[in-house]
Amino acid sequence: MGSSSKKAIGGSIHRIREFELEKVNLAEEFDILQIVGEGWFGKILLAEHRATGREAVLKALPKPYTALKDFYREFHYSLHLGAHRSIITTHDVAFETAGFYVFTQEYAPLGDLTANVSDNGIGDLHSKRVAKQIASALEHLHSRDLVHRDVKLDNVLVLRSDFSRVKLCDFGETRRAGTLVTRRHEWLPYSPPEVLHTDTDQTYKADTSHDVWQFAVVVFVCLTGCLPWQKAAADDPRYARYVSWRAAASMPFLPASRRPEARMLRSFLEPRADRRPAGLGELQRYADDRWVAKGSADKKEEGVEDDGLCPSMYSFHSSAEEKNKLLATLSECGIETTVDRGAKKDRIREWVQSAVIPEDDEDGEQSEVEAEPEEGSWEEDEPQPRPGPRTGKGSMRASTSAAGGGVGSGGGARVRLPAAAASPQRGQRRLPGVLRRDASRPGGGGLHPRGQGAVGVGRGCDPQRLSDRP
Repeated sequence: MGSSSKKAIGGSIHRIREFELEKVNLAEEFDILQIVGEGWFGKILLAEHRATGREAVLKALPKPYTALKDFYREFHYSLHLGAHRSIITTHDVAFETAGFYVFTQEYAPLGDLTANVSDNGIGDLHSKRVAKQIASALEHLHSRDLVHRDVKLDNVLVLRSDFSRVKLCDFGETRRAGTLVTRRHEWLPYSPPEVLHTDTDQTYKADTSHDVWQFAVVVFVCLTGCLPWQKAAADDPRYARYVSWRAAASMPFLPASRRPEARMLRSFLEPRADRRPAGLGELQRYADDRWVAKGSADKKEEGVEDDGLCPSMYSFHSSAEEKNKLLATLSECGIETTVDRGAKKDRIREWVQSAVIPEDDEDGEQSEVEAEPEEGSWEEDEPQPRPGPRTGKGSMRASTSAAGGGVGSGGGARVRLPAAAASPQRGQRRLPGVLRRDASRPGGGGLHPRGQGAVGVGRGCDPQRLSDRP
């Protein structure tokens, strides 16, 4: 589905290249304009390169929580896959600071899908646009024998307000299909049932059908404005109702499902992995159909409840009343729950300063001859050798055929950003406000602009939209 519009990088995508990372003084090289996103995974920063005045997005992964081989893998996959039109572009620039591994990416000024999906979803037309583009991106991964494993609203970036350009991002969990992976902290609402059946710290095989399930959850949220359940397990009442709905819809003496979106989601959200499609090729079958039930808004206003899919999304964890009670209790105990944005900016400055690498003063003496850094590579399925020592010298560019920037020679590390990294150029409009994570969302939170709500279970799902009934 779809085709690549940018020059692809040569070589095997499954052979992960290792190269020596240049040590960079982040505070000297960049002015940090804003934090685009942050979380346990690290920080996404919009920065201006001081030497060139160009703006770039820096993805900074903390060294205490990121194995070097995992950084190489994510950077490698991001660089190779970015040739596809619907996958975020990664520039051939990577380096390290005292506390982070860093690489540069394309800037998405409108944030992620979480920031752009309202309580009632984004409508039929826009949902189709998102679905077609993300399906194309996932089919591109699957054609290269890769599984994304982390398809969710947070990882779909919006570049145009009419959703005519969205891009898949974040390949930190991407693995080769069939690879044994360890279950750790998957976000429950998007995890397929077979993954949830695996005990924590136990292994399961990465499969493209996992992406199909997660893709369907994303489409559901785009259509309805809410998550279908908190987890695809029998003890979740919403999921249990969904399973009952599937069974009832298949019985001949009950009304058959005729809603195109219900048939599509029934296929992609098949609880049994062996019966779920391994790819998204059949999405085209539903492209010309209406995905949102006509007149559903009127039925909602009349208070009509349907016996179809997901009639109520409210839960203890997403109830505004329960949240207000909790906030009141915390306030009575003297616990501050609001964000001091001034203090947050101060913390950003402190973080940038902490990334400065103190350089030893040896009276300017340097070795006249510097050895070229050793480079290596390893297959995804092979044991991964340890890289050579990082001395702070050498190239910070990956050894690939992609066009991109490197480092200047002499006088320490100097970053050169490729021209494509300047997005947007200086003087162009940027997204106002700082994007933040909403900790109130079950299982974590997505990036969304200040003041906007995040998508969560129970946020106004219209029960008539995915109804069984004509």
